[in-house]
Amino acid sequence: MISKSEIRRINKDKRKAMTKEEVAEKSALAQHAFLESELYKNASQIMLYMPLGNEIGTDEMLKAAFNDDKKVVLPVTNGETGEITPYLITKDTQFAVGAFKVKEPVNAQIADVTKTDVIIVPGIAYDRKGARVGFGKGCYDMLLCKSDAIKIGYCYEYQICEGIEDEAHDMRMDHLLTEKGITSIK
Repeated sequence: MISKSEIRRINKDKRKAMTKEEVAEKSALAQHAFLESELYKNASQIMLYMPLGNEIGTDEMLKAAFNDDKKVVLPVTNGETGEITPYLITKDTQFAVGAFKVKEPVNAQIADVTKTDVIIVPGIAYDRKGARVGFGKGCYDMLLCKSDAIKIGYCYEYQICEGIEDEAHDMRMDHLLTEKGITSIK
């Protein structure tokens, strides 16, 4: 079994090697699959994230959610503690570069994560049982354990691997979303 640190290294290298065209194409396919799903249509409040580097994109989901009058939540991560604070954003929200060089809302109110229906979760790798490899700080695990929202692991198809060894505090996903569509975890 490959270690989490080795999985991180391999997948970060693959992601870094992607062209902007590959990122745009695969992101568009994945976002379209989500926007056509009942998971999206039945949600009134969705938590997305602002992608960093070549992470799979969320721009179309963000635009559609605003157009469909859904509430949109974005995470802001405390660089020291790793704790994520969810913020409710609007079309008028302003952004600044924050911890981990990610765009974060600056004029938004804190959201109630328990009212979020779907959380789109970034990651470095997932397996078909819903286990996730993140950046190793447990930031999303700390947030996800506070919510009953549907958890969707969002990544490129190549980021799905076999047999991730998860720990007791690791939160599993309910679905995986890639450029090939949505897969439910059974």
